[in-house]
Amino acid sequence: MSDTSNTDTVAQDIDAETGDTVDEPDDDSGPAIAIYAQWAVFAILTLVALIATLQFYFSASSAIDTFVTDRYRPLFNAAFNLTVVLACGLGLSVLVRRLA
Repeated sequence: MSDTSNTDTVAQDIDAETGDTVDEPDDDSGPAIAIYAQWAVFAILTLVALIATLQFYFSASSAIDTFVTDRYRPLFNAAFNLTVVLACGLGLSVLVRRLA
C-alpha cells in the first residue's frame, strides 16, 4: 500500500510542478533584434562575396589576356566562362532543392 500512495504523491507533485507556470511577459524584442542582426551580417557578407567574385572574374580574364597568346585567348575565355556558368548552375540547383 505504501508503494501506491507514494507513487500517487509523486505523480501529484509532478503535475503540480508542470501545472504551475509563471506567466512571463511576452518580450520578444531581444531575439528579434538578434535575428535582424544576423540577417544584416548575412547581407553584408553576401555583398562582399559578390564584389570579390566580380573582382576575381575580371582579374582572371586579365590574366588570360596577359599570359595566353592572341591565338588561344578566345578558347581560354570560353572555357573560363563555361566553368563559371556551370558553377553558378550547380549552386542554383542546390539552392532550389533546399528551398523546395
